[in-house]
Amino acid sequence: MSQDLQETTRVTRKSLKTLQHTASDRENLVGRPSKSLKHQLSQESPIDIEVKRKNLSTKETQANLDGKVTVEDLTNPEGASENYWQILAEKRQVALQDALEENEKLRKIIEDLKEENVLFKQMLDEANSFVEVIKEELANSSNNDTGIDVNDVSTADETTDEITENNTKTEKRN
Repeated sequence: MSQDLQETTRVTRKSLKTLQHTASDRENLVGRPSKSLKHQLSQESPIDIEVKRKNLSTKETQANLDGKVTVEDLTNPEGASENYWQILAEKRQVALQDALEENEKLRKIIEDLKEENVLFKQMLDEANSFVEVIKEELANSSNNDTGIDVNDVSTADETTDEITENNTKTEKRN
């Protein structure tokens, strides 16, 4: 059974791609090129390519060749050297500067959000006053009843149907 399966797969298999491209294919030529590469490159016009460069910001730092903490600084029984404390102070200064910058950004964001919150509260108050005016107008209009119930749409549809039926009956009589 497995031999029959192998024989049928051998017979039915086809090549998935061409083994050799034709000579008219410009990307993958077969055989020797007709023109030299130097000749082709000299005939092509130069291409202007704009390269986008990233804006790099640099921080002023002091170049310190002794910027590494040594084993002697950490294991000295008399205490750490002056170099160790200087490196530690510089690292703390950088961390504090980063924290200060982040706090300034957050403070600005908070101020913007507070202003936006005040604006939204004003809009809410205006919308609430508009709703109150609409409610008063609806209450006043219910005293001057026009015969149309604003809250019940189904009765409004029924009354329009009755009016159209009455109009058709009167037209048939005439």
